[in-house]
Amino acid sequence: MEKRNDIYLSTSPRALTPPSLQYSLRILEMSGLELCEHLQECIEENPFLEAEWPVNNFSSFDNSQFLENIAEKNTFHDEIYSQMLFLKLNDKEKEIAQILLDGINENGYLNNDLLKYVSREKDIPYFEILPLIKKLQQVSPSGLFSFNLKDKIRITLEAHNKYNRNHGILIENLENISKHGLLYLKNKCGFNDEQLSQMISEINNIGINFNTNAESNDFIYEVPDLIIEIKAKDDLELCINDEARPQISANKCLYEKTIANRCSQNDKKYANDKFSSAELLIKSLNYRNSTLLKIMREIAHHQQDFLEGKSDHMYPLSVKSIASSLIMHESTAHRAISEKTVVTPRGTFDIKALLPKEVKTTDCENVVSDYSIKEYMKTLINNEPKDNPYSDDHIVSCLNSRGINISRRTVSKYRNAMEIPTSHQRTRLHKILMAK
Repeated sequence: MEKRNDIYLSTSPRALTPPSLQYSLRILEMSGLELCEHLQECIEENPFLEAEWPVNNFSSFDNSQFLENIAEKNTFHDEIYSQMLFLKLNDKEKEIAQILLDGINENGYLNNDLLKYVSREKDIPYFEILPLIKKLQQVSPSGLFSFNLKDKIRITLEAHNKYNRNHGILIENLENISKHGLLYLKNKCGFNDEQLSQMISEINNIGINFNTNAESNDFIYEVPDLIIEIKAKDDLELCINDEARPQISANKCLYEKTIANRCSQNDKKYANDKFSSAELLIKSLNYRNSTLLKIMREIAHHQQDFLEGKSDHMYPLSVKSIASSLIMHESTAHRAISEKTVVTPRGTFDIKALLPKEVKTTDCENVVSDYSIKEYMKTLINNEPKDNPYSDDHIVSCLNSRGINISRRTVSKYRNAMEIPTSHQRTRLHKILMAK
């Protein structure tokens, strides 16, 4: 599963002194963006550190079509090209993706004329382009490849796992709000002040404004820390994302030449300190990579069916159980997965999202995660009769029929966590929509 690479050789924390271990744990806890910034600072101030910067060349992807004519200073479009490499598009999809990206306006919108052009030029039915657009909408920033403001808000809310029916009603009434104010929405849809305040705050905080003409220095997105790919049947390959940051090495020859030269004691002390710092940084990076790989390999082992698309359910896991299996301190495991992301065949996930909680059921032999229950509840509610929505008691009965025996209180808790209204509220919202 793991891609072998000398730079990722394991570094045991026991081999580090307490100050060194503290520094290594700080490196371990950093997000990808924080680590890149830290490495840049270290490179600038340490003469013995050398860095080899990646050239967006993923060995497992055919990216030649995406990287043609990229300027020395990357643009917004170049950054999106780089992200497309993770989507595993076939050759025809890559060609169409390039046309679509080149055709979006400064707000990131597509238009029907562009799709008609692609359909005609590439001899592909209009409806067959839509699944590709759904793939492209996975890139960051969320909201790219939408068709209008409503579509952009919906996509971005979905990417942040915040979208629900209430948001849908709010979005559909944007024009009415601009004409008649929020009082219209309160009277027409039955929202109270607290609901409106929360939804408007969420929309304001998701960041739907971006400039597609900006240079990359004005556009920052989090690069995934790990990549999981399916290489063969029942075989997942896991590796550190080399393209996320520079490869660091310590120039020992320069250090030895510096020490050999006639220089003052202060100069020698400076050289010794800087070279020691360079070695510690490399050891800490090795420890970080090794720890991340160990943890992710263990998670992938348990979630393999989900990651390969064989199942829509995740196995219940906890940081404590993972740490115990790896004979690792639980706090170290928490540090390692904090603010880390992984690209998988199922999409990009926060690593913590692959650790769903186990739900206690009356059937001791039936192990189920809260993720699986929530996904089932979403599907059930999305397909319910709109004029007669399912009550929490009915959802409990449906779960019981699947061998999942949980209480009505737990179902209500999950429904509230997903910001799904009660059956009574859903009935009322349906009547409001039908009365329009």
